[in-house]
Amino acid sequence: MTAMPPRVRSRVVALAVVALLASAIALVAPGATAARSDTRPVAGFITFPGHGTGKAPRVRVLWFTRDWQYLGQKSANGGSYALNLVPGTYWLQFVDRRPSWRTDKYAPTDVKVTVRAGRPTVRDVRMQRGAFVTGRVTTGAGVARKARVAVARTLPDGQEQSFDTTANGRGAFAIGGLPQGKWSVFAWDRRERWVGPSVWAGRVRTGTGTDVRVRLRRHSGSLRVLLYTRDGSALRGRTTVTVTSARTGQWWTGTVRGGTAVFPGVHPGRYRLKFDGVGTWLGSEGRIRKAKVRSDRATIGTYRVSRRGGWITGQAVDAGAPAYPLGNAQVRLYDVYGTKVDETTTSDSGGFTLDGQLTTQRRMTVVIDPDPDRGGYVQTVSYCHFDSRSVSDISVAQGKETSLGTLGVARTPGQSPPC
Repeated sequence: MTAMPPRVRSRVVALAVVALLASAIALVAPGATAARSDTRPVAGFITFPGHGTGKAPRVRVLWFTRDWQYLGQKSANGGSYALNLVPGTYWLQFVDRRPSWRTDKYAPTDVKVTVRAGRPTVRDVRMQRGAFVTGRVTTGAGVARKARVAVARTLPDGQEQSFDTTANGRGAFAIGGLPQGKWSVFAWDRRERWVGPSVWAGRVRTGTGTDVRVRLRRHSGSLRVLLYTRDGSALRGRTTVTVTSARTGQWWTGTVRGGTAVFPGVHPGRYRLKFDGVGTWLGSEGRIRKAKVRSDRATIGTYRVSRRGGWITGQAVDAGAPAYPLGNAQVRLYDVYGTKVDETTTSDSGGFTLDGQLTTQRRMTVVIDPDPDRGGYVQTVSYCHFDSRSVSDISVAQGKETSLGTLGVARTPGQSPPC
């Protein structure tokens, strides 16, 4: 099992804010995929109530679109942070980077910001001391040395959140920095031989914790899942899937390779699978067929992937002479937030297809750049330079084609000799 990333204001001196924003202007956010380069600085101070006067904890800041699509992350040490973001609305998430066994660790903090054109954004962040769970793990053979332990819960939107650690040589563990809430505890012995049901830790509150005992008394089994698409062929590509025990609610996360995912050391019983999506196939969730895991045995089950994303087709041609296609043009697709979703190159006939995991959505934009390798010059009626063309307000429907038809791309005016 791997830890799911958490989904996860103080008064300041005006001159200090100005200095912090000045440092942000020179910063280019790594991992950003925005369509435009007109970024604006976003900065603020990070405070840690109850920490005292020592060195501030190391923090990592992650940023997402307003519907929680991941964009990037970077370190934010020294009690402040600074980013450059394209105007729009974002979620920023601040995570204490200290080890999980620190019971004084701060919980992840989520902040919503709106970046506007023409001015910087100042947003301070106040971290909150997290809750913690401690305990000890044993198996039917004694102490579970170096056992893996995770605390998990389901968020109101149905997403799962977990934090994990490794127990010490005596089976003891501590997991700090938890958001306040109700948690369950899962564990696996190091050799993946013993399993047991989850242990209910109950509600843990900010700055406090609870102690539990985890007992693993059953031998595990192994589960192999064969994933196939609507036409019966093996799922292609590499992605992540999660299997959940119908009996205990415990889940394991693994990687699909060649249409197969293997889960050793799982609890006996039946399972459901959550598919994260890959290529043109959208994520889904359902029962694993023909699979009931038994202790000390291998089981094989199947899962059908059937939800395909939408796709966009079109043909780029010379607007002044539509009979001439524009081959080798770069075509990019952006969503409503300016995030690049897909990219392709036109064929010799000017045709292109943009796809991937496209759910039903509106206000998408396609940008065509004629042969960027040659600086926009293409041989049609003559050797001419072409401008980029943007097509906006495009709607996409899941599982269906959106045809843009023939798209004329204009030649750059004022060329000599005229094109």
